[in-house]
Amino acid sequence: MGSIGGLGLFLSVRYFAGSRTSSRMVAAAVHSSITLRDETQNVAANHYLYIPVQPPYNGNLNVTLAVVRGNPLDVFLVDSGELDALKRTNDWRVIQGNANFSARKTATYQRTAPIEQGNYFLILRDTSLGIFSQSASDVSVKVVLNP
Repeated sequence: MGSIGGLGLFLSVRYFAGSRTSSRMVAAAVHSSITLRDETQNVAANHYLYIPVQPPYNGNLNVTLAVVRGNPLDVFLVDSGELDALKRTNDWRVIQGNANFSARKTATYQRTAPIEQGNYFLILRDTSLGIFSQSASDVSVKVVLNP
């Protein structure tokens, strides 16, 4: 009876929440691998972009980036407090970030490290001025959480 109830719950969640959301909910409940992000982003020269990363459980976070077209980027993984400080002051010196996920001027990036459940932001920063470089960068971003 327990497995039938579990199947019923899964099908109900899938019906009401949609297939992508229900797959995430089930993966979080059983702590299986879950893809948090798999997309291409655009970062303008001399600007930054932050991407929310919300692991639903403690695990190993795997972040893979590749600049498809454009300039090398700085990469940081910060919590919401650090992002708020950056937005308020625009002072990059306040950014400590998670040392396991930091990089400077990189076009390819792959990092894996343990992380706790929470609200984080992956910051992609293009420090180019755009005069002697590309005006924007297209970046492939994949973030996977493994138990």
